[in-house]
Amino acid sequence: MGVVGSGNDSWGGIDTMNGNGNDDTKELLGNLKLQKHHISSSQKKAFPWSFLCGVMLFALGLISLFTGHVVSDLEYYSQRLIKRSLYMKWDGSYREPINIWRSRYSEVYYGCSERGPHFGSAIPERSSNGYLLIAASGGLNQQRTGITDAVVVARILNATLVVPSLDHNSYWKDESDFADIFDVNWFILSLAKDVKIVKRVPEKIMRSMEKPPYTMRVPRRSTPEDYMELVLPILLRRRVVQLYKFDYRLANDLDPELQKLRCRVNYHALRFTKQIRDLGERVVMRMREMAKRYIAVHLRFEPDMLAFSGCYYGGGEREINHLREIRKRWDTLPDLDPLEERIRGRCPLTPHEVGIMLRALGFKNDTYLYVASGEIYGGEETLKPLRELFPNFYTKEMLAGDDLKPLLPFSSRLAAIDYIVCDESDVFVTNNNGNMAKILAGRRRYMGHKRTIKP
Repeated sequence: MGVVGSGNDSWGGIDTMNGNGNDDTKELLGNLKLQKHHISSSQKKAFPWSFLCGVMLFALGLISLFTGHVVSDLEYYSQRLIKRSLYMKWDGSYREPINIWRSRYSEVYYGCSERGPHFGSAIPERSSNGYLLIAASGGLNQQRTGITDAVVVARILNATLVVPSLDHNSYWKDESDFADIFDVNWFILSLAKDVKIVKRVPEKIMRSMEKPPYTMRVPRRSTPEDYMELVLPILLRRRVVQLYKFDYRLANDLDPELQKLRCRVNYHALRFTKQIRDLGERVVMRMREMAKRYIAVHLRFEPDMLAFSGCYYGGGEREINHLREIRKRWDTLPDLDPLEERIRGRCPLTPHEVGIMLRALGFKNDTYLYVASGEIYGGEETLKPLRELFPNFYTKEMLAGDDLKPLLPFSSRLAAIDYIVCDESDVFVTNNNGNMAKILAGRRRYMGHKRTIKP
């Protein structure tokens, strides 16, 4: 059979190849006229399919908008009716429910602080480059950071470290010395292979000095090279150097062996005194007697914390004026926009917000809470919403009773009790990103990746 062309000459081709050319041609032309009439008719009556599709999509959108909860419920029940193994095959996005009480990493991670084979022994006192005095500043956990870094700096300088002195002039006005909070003999003994530590500069050395110990302040986040350049020459010349306001004066990024030394100091050598440990353990035991597991909430909502944050909590002119006066204690604080700070997520959560967060995460109202805090701004009225959300609400004052009285004048020792109870909790929650929150979050990871919630 020939090929029908698209031009007029094609009809002549058909005639040539067909013996009954005229009849066949008439029949073929008739059929073509009918087809042409059909096509022209269908074009005139063509249905607007694009319009129909648009209407259908709009309708589906409305259905999804008004019945999304139904779709969600169907998906919810379908996952329970279909075998879980089959669902996992169909949808690779399936995840096991999160255990809000225990981290899945708790059996995998472990602390790593053992000395490496090439980490040399401590330099003997007689052979050291001199004596390093450290004056730590701030509250308990800020001082703890300074003490940890002091040991590492002494190692960098090949110096003999004198047991650090603590700040007595900070906001908390605590007169406690190192030995009142930490087990000083344990501290010296446990670090004997790393750094030589003494309780005081020998009298012989002090008498031989022509001038008092040289006092200086190093920049924050100083590197080991900075200490070798700025401090070592003076230490070699004067034999005794004191570094004051020693908080966050060492860089975070250090050699792995020096980082391990930090862990040995912070998580092993800095042990509280027996009096503090015993009382802290009694408070933990009383919490365990009431509940198999409990949440510890570190609630920094004291006036100084709120003033430092620069945030506003709806207390009107009285709150603004009060916190503004407190902020004047820090000369270097910049002016902050409360709204901008809240948008950036830098404002400590209120007790009410902490309670709402915990309930949203799945903790029921019969959960036991241990609340570690100082003087709450607004007092009991501020705490009331959290108590209503979690009636099983306890503090060290409620659990320790008269045993706490000897420690009441000393804020750092009271903070040490909170530290122990928070560390032993099943879940640790903080409403801020302060020193205790950071220290405990790190310790809990180191000691078994225990559940920690930092909003």
